[in-house]
Amino acid sequence: MSIQAVVLNAKDNVGVALVDLQSGDELDLRVDEQVVRVKLVEPIGYQHKFSVRQIGSGSRILKYGEVIGEATRDIKPGQHVHIHNMIGLRAKAIK
Repeated sequence: MSIQAVVLNAKDNVGVALVDLQSGDELDLRVDEQVVRVKLVEPIGYQHKFSVRQIGSGSRILKYGEVIGEATRDIKPGQHVHIHNMIGLRAKAIK
């Protein structure tokens, strides 16, 4: 079976889809030496992010082990993480 999604850094609270994924898909993701199981609650498109654990409103979104954004609402495990529930912070950090 091919790898369908990855967590890029052990600090990350999001995974990245390597193929189009469907609602209800269950993924076993390797995070360091552990396997984290996530059941998707909505479809996730290729290269899009999804939560691998609960992210509270106002919490930081971590990808690559770095802060890339902030949750604008609570995000449940398996939910799509994108502009509808987060605000990007990378451009602000550059200024």
